[in-house]
Amino acid sequence: MISILKRGLQALSITPTVEITEAFALYAAELQRWTKVHNLTSITDGEGIAVKHFLDSVLFTIPLRGCGRDILDVGSGAGFPGIPMKITIPHLRLTLLEPKGKKAAFLRHIVHKLNLKDVVIAEQRLELFQPPALYDAAVTRALFSTSEFISKVSPLIKPGGLICLGKGRDYKKELTGIPDIEIKVSQFTIPFTELERFILTIPVA
Repeated sequence: MISILKRGLQALSITPTVEITEAFALYAAELQRWTKVHNLTSITDGEGIAVKHFLDSVLFTIPLRGCGRDILDVGSGAGFPGIPMKITIPHLRLTLLEPKGKKAAFLRHIVHKLNLKDVVIAEQRLELFQPPALYDAAVTRALFSTSEFISKVSPLIKPGGLICLGKGRDYKKELTGIPDIEIKVSQFTIPFTELERFILTIPVA
């Protein structure tokens, strides 16, 4: 797992330091351990976790470069994409929004185990979430439709901030009927796979 993770990070222009690789190794081990009891993810092998969870999540850092450090991860689940983003960019201030109790419990556990600073776990639904301050960006991995996510999360983002959604190749179906707003589409291939990831980035006026 570590070998493929290191090569994947290098392919994304991220230096796989000892601190970064040790954090990901611990993260994967805890995710596997908790999944045996709580079924957090259907991907349970080390290489699958490294590629389909960790590297896929790190892709979100690319369109968000230079947007600011206050990030809201909506529907974080077992921490994706927020925690891998935080591991590779430690200065981020991260809020993990997750309404399901078992997954929120895992988030609290792994944030403690990894000794991550400036991370808040909010065990709430997006519709009820009222943060103390606005965010520079919000991210989600294919949890919402594009129009739904834009409408629900826009009030939580600073003017000039960004909304980022990870989608599969059929993302264009979701853009039909969306008002004429600027949507940047970044296309990636997840390292060591043929899986395509499309990240839609929408500026907030």
